[in-house]
Amino acid sequence: MTKKGLNANHVKMQNRSKILRILRNEREISRKDLSDQMSLTKAAITGIVGEMMEEELIVERGYQESGVIGRKKVLLEINRKFGYVLGLSISETHFVLSLNNILAETIDTHFHAFDGEAQYEEEELVGQVVEKSLRILWDNGIDKSAVLGFGISYIGVKDNLHMGQIEEKIKSSLQLRVVSENNVKALAIAQMDFARQMMSEDFLFVKYGPGLGMSIIQNGRIVYGHNNTAGEIGHTLVDTDADTTCRCGRRGCLESLISEKGIVKDIERLGEPYSHLVLDRKLYTIDYPKVNELMEKGDGTIINIFEPRYDYFAKALVNSIILFDPEYVCVYGQIFNQRAILEMIREKVDAYLGVHTKVKIKLSNLDPKNSALGPAALALRTFFYDSGGSGQAGQDVTMEA
Repeated sequence: MTKKGLNANHVKMQNRSKILRILRNEREISRKDLSDQMSLTKAAITGIVGEMMEEELIVERGYQESGVIGRKKVLLEINRKFGYVLGLSISETHFVLSLNNILAETIDTHFHAFDGEAQYEEEELVGQVVEKSLRILWDNGIDKSAVLGFGISYIGVKDNLHMGQIEEKIKSSLQLRVVSENNVKALAIAQMDFARQMMSEDFLFVKYGPGLGMSIIQNGRIVYGHNNTAGEIGHTLVDTDADTTCRCGRRGCLESLISEKGIVKDIERLGEPYSHLVLDRKLYTIDYPKVNELMEKGDGTIINIFEPRYDYFAKALVNSIILFDPEYVCVYGQIFNQRAILEMIREKVDAYLGVHTKVKIKLSNLDPKNSALGPAALALRTFFYDSGGSGQAGQDVTMEA
């Protein structure tokens, strides 16, 4: 193919991708409004949309009510049944598998806890993932040929976890294209693509529970850094005299001081009447609504466990705000869904920032119980939206993911 032909195909793919992103964000739009937003002629939009409708990427869904006499605008939307993705979120204690449609709407999820205290065994993990993946497709009547791809998220750094081998084994076993990413960055992609709360290109995405992580979004893109570790707020040093050693090997990291693992241990030391606050010791699951209730009642014992930790967190978050100057901070995790806890953190952040700097802390509208939304969104971006929908289900899995 000539250079001119390659350039024309590239422009066409970019236009298709932009149309899909607009429809993803707005859910429905007319050809006229698409033409205005993309600065393309009506004829050009009609041609591109017509082709995408033939491929069943886009469907017409009715007319726009304008209140003006004349021809009504026909509304377009993405065909939510065009294809599906599987998302897999792997933590130290369990994995969550999610089946999602083209708009990242969750169809089904599966939770699997690992046996024992040790981290998962690679072969066992792959076997369980493959089995559960085929089961979740079967249970929902979806053929594997309709799956566009498979997304994986993990805690920490990919090279340190043998994630490349796991990725290849899942890809080979399921014969699907696979893409993987750090769990916090994957959730930040889900926030940007499917749950954007403010039209901002510059914000911090912070995940708390069971560990702590952050993604930096600048100009609409995630900042990775030279070693792919930018935004590791959990590994910033806050107290080098602390008697806790972080999983990274350093002493005094923020995550080691405020992690749910440490909170569970402190609550267990209290015994009755507080032991009921730990729902699952193995998974470090805390009954945050009950904690919130006790804090609102002024329970000094519980406040003494949580308040110092949130003070550490607020100071680290303030330092990040000062360094990166975000428009807002988006917080994700079950801990932030509790009013007393979130307000305590907000008050501390405001106090440490001072009167001259004001940054909103907004609660993420992603489901905090379904971390697999992150890798599902990653797969959708990689295999559908960025390719203009040309990454069809059932393509050769030897292609680069």
